[in-house]
Amino acid sequence: MASESILVVDDAPVNLKLAAAVLRSEFYKVSLASSAEEAMVTLRTMVPDLLLVDLQLPGMNGLDLTRRLRQDSRTSKMVIVALTASVMAGAEQLAYDAGCDGFIAKPIDTRTLGKRLRSFLDGQPNTAPDPAMAPTALSFSGPEMDGLRRSFLADGSRRVRRLLEFLNVRFEVGEATRLFHQWVGSAGALGYMEIAEQARAAETLLTTPCWTHSDLRQALAGLAKAFASPHEAADTPIPASLVRELTRTRVALIGFAEQEAELVCQALERVCALPQLFSADEPPQSAAIRDCRVAMVHVRPATMRIAWLQPGFASSRPLVLVGGREDLLELPLDVQARACEFLIDGWQPEEAIMRLSLALTRGSAPPAAGAGVAPASAGPARRNLSGKPEIVIADDDVNVLAVVRGALQSFGMECHSATSGPDALNLICELRPHAAVLDVSMPGMDGFEVLAAIRHAAMPVKVIMLTARQNEHDVLRGFGLGADDYVVKPFHPLELAARIKRFL
Repeated sequence: MASESILVVDDAPVNLKLAAAVLRSEFYKVSLASSAEEAMVTLRTMVPDLLLVDLQLPGMNGLDLTRRLRQDSRTSKMVIVALTASVMAGAEQLAYDAGCDGFIAKPIDTRTLGKRLRSFLDGQPNTAPDPAMAPTALSFSGPEMDGLRRSFLADGSRRVRRLLEFLNVRFEVGEATRLFHQWVGSAGALGYMEIAEQARAAETLLTTPCWTHSDLRQALAGLAKAFASPHEAADTPIPASLVRELTRTRVALIGFAEQEAELVCQALERVCALPQLFSADEPPQSAAIRDCRVAMVHVRPATMRIAWLQPGFASSRPLVLVGGREDLLELPLDVQARACEFLIDGWQPEEAIMRLSLALTRGSAPPAAGAGVAPASAGPARRNLSGKPEIVIADDDVNVLAVVRGALQSFGMECHSATSGPDALNLICELRPHAAVLDVSMPGMDGFEVLAAIRHAAMPVKVIMLTARQNEHDVLRGFGLGADDYVVKPFHPLELAARIKRFL
């Protein structure tokens, strides 16, 4: 069992967290530094068995840090391994010339990182990864890693949009090159190999003389597409029942921006559905739209005044509203209530497919809005004297409980709280509430286990999964176990309230 100490130096927060997670899982003692200067401060009080250092760092780079450490008698014998995604020719030889004992190129294979570092610690620096084993994602999961993947995709998408927006205004080549370099390592270790390849191509472009803005715009467009529809998500199998249900189903896409339309069409292609694109001013009762089983409307500032989003408009087709959280919440309440489903920006292909399936199941007449109307099927086991809809909220984060409780109470709902899975299940069995909001990650029993117990007992409780995960496997698992809806943190309390109101 490993017990040696390792200091990791990398300026990318994602890379630091990944290295810590991988190496600590193999029982190494891990310390972290985000710059060479910070590493020097750490080395004043401890000398690790191995230093894993990225060559491209702000300020003092990894090569200069290695040279300084080799000149210090305290650290001169320490094992130093270079870790880099550099596209610079001869980077490996430069690392050895500076005094490094080993060299690992990004994206790394997280399955073999610990083993390779072990070889350096044991004085066998020539160990190389098996060429038959391509880099892959981490072999473990959990809320922390799922949150890391989610934040990486969201932050990457935002940064690519900013780079495209300011490409012809104030584009910083050095900053962009450093960002692409970070993405090569982070995306590769997280399993997003297409993003890693696109990032490496963009970094290589900026190090090539005479590159053009046209070439860079094309590279950024490729990165934006990879971040918006990561290859990892495309590998998730879709249940055969959903494929059968949606195959050859005509879906009207109304008022969609070009990029969003492309993403939706890619998702629908996986179940052989037939998307039909319509402009925002297409008459709702046109023959072409009547030929579609379901309508999806892109809610954004440019479409806020179209007929589909006006109060009093009645759709003859199940309606799915797609867009940003703030735009959806700006819609009049009766327009929100008319929707069978919402698909909020940041969605994965599996979620789009699931939302579409649920919209078809719920039909063209969604439940009436109004928090005071109890569902006919709820059948609470005890008498509810307040007359208000009862909701059980289960989350081990007291801050989330307080926020959710406040939002739902403002809509006239009576809330009961639990901070663990067993407590939540006992409360649901006792109260038979109208709905339950279950966090996936809870002590004792997780949200999936509580959901499975509810459905096994045939309790007619509407269940919404509330979680920090946006892993497509979790989405499919939740709905497969009988969840009625799924909300991903961070969320807007009014969004959660709107989803619950559709059940009441």
